[in-house]
Amino acid sequence: MLIFGGRTPISEHSHFGCRNTPIGYGQEMRDQAALIRESVKWDFELRLADQIGEHVDRAWAIASSLPKGPVYLSLPREPLCETFAVDETALQAGPSQQPVRYAPVREDIARAAEAIACARHPVIFAQRGARTAEGFARLDSLVREWAIPLVEYWGTEVTLSADNPLLAGTDPSVWLTDADVILVVDSQAPWMIAEGDCRQDCTVIQMGPDPLFSRYPVRGYRADINLAGETDEVFSLLEEALRPLQAARQQHVAERAAYTQNRIQQQKNQRDALLHASQTGAITKPWLSYCLGHLANQHRGRIVSELTTLPQFAGLTHAESYYQEALAGGLGEALPIALGLQLARREELIIAAVGDGSYLFANPAVCHHIAEVMKLPVLVVVGNNGGWGAVAGGTKALYPDGYAARAETIPATAFTTSPDFAAIAASSRAAALSVSRAEDLPGVLEEAVFLIRTRRQSVLVDVQLAR
Repeated sequence: MLIFGGRTPISEHSHFGCRNTPIGYGQEMRDQAALIRESVKWDFELRLADQIGEHVDRAWAIASSLPKGPVYLSLPREPLCETFAVDETALQAGPSQQPVRYAPVREDIARAAEAIACARHPVIFAQRGARTAEGFARLDSLVREWAIPLVEYWGTEVTLSADNPLLAGTDPSVWLTDADVILVVDSQAPWMIAEGDCRQDCTVIQMGPDPLFSRYPVRGYRADINLAGETDEVFSLLEEALRPLQAARQQHVAERAAYTQNRIQQQKNQRDALLHASQTGAITKPWLSYCLGHLANQHRGRIVSELTTLPQFAGLTHAESYYQEALAGGLGEALPIALGLQLARREELIIAAVGDGSYLFANPAVCHHIAEVMKLPVLVVVGNNGGWGAVAGGTKALYPDGYAARAETIPATAFTTSPDFAAIAASSRAAALSVSRAEDLPGVLEEAVFLIRTRRQSVLVDVQLAR
């Protein structure tokens, strides 16, 4: 992502574009880019107008180099107001700099393949998905052929289809203590070290564009083998290296498959029982997650979730069907992201699944106005639990026996009154529906999709969750 930000004019006089309002003084900063420097790969300020082409080329190359990430260029008004001769040939030419790509050395791939092939209790922990449809398919084949359970702990994207019998839920602790080989797939935090760590004799393989997450000041996970590169390309190399090792391990893999799939099925049975009990009465978050996942699967939709969808209950089956809020946070990010995704994919069903608190943080009046102006028929599903559920949960986790936890309502987490979400949506001519009974939820969501398909307008569904 290339981010451009205007900067206060530098000059007070004698230059076209100089300051002509007191705001130019009030907004002046010695180092504007310092505000976001820790969150971008590169930043600079345009000094001369005729440098804009080379700066943009360099910004794009750095942003697109592994690991990919945002860059920032600030734009003072004076160079923006300059005139300069444009070289049309250079303007039409391709970028002057190309992104950097890399792949693991073959020795490391061979070591990783040998470790996986010889493992008795391997497990995969994944967080950011397989990146491409090809990577999604290759990972699906890898876990099936080698009977390796895959855990999506705080997954921000779908890594494995829900119909894959090796998808082992979201709890790494169930598999961590027995594992003799762990393959960590582009995961910032594959498990919580404070809650338990891997065995001393375990081989930990870290893979992804930046396996060590080198920009993070603190990240103490083991890394016995690092496989650096695009995730899908590393899967391809690993698949190739594992192929000749497969025949000798078939019997052992078959035994592990039976044991592992039985263990995973027991977890799935527990989830299915919970869903069965949630089909009537007050709407629970697992039931909402299941209904949203069913909707996305049926219509090939994409869910952008923020503190609302539980992936282990959603049952999503295709790549790129889900995006969860980044682990860095960003309250209110899901609805604006959904608008951008709808802008890029006009014909697809885009679902913004947000809590009521997250919805308010998104500046919803502005979001609905943008949806109307840009004709973006996003389905906005508000999981309305009447407060800041994440804050309440975090308080109870740290102080389960504290005064706040024992109180009828944890202070500063419950809304005594809530805005009329339907009225906010209606102010920009969006349709609005409300539902409070679990048995009515699937029909209301389908009605929302029907309105989107026939009217091409955004729809808000206020889902009253159990409290």
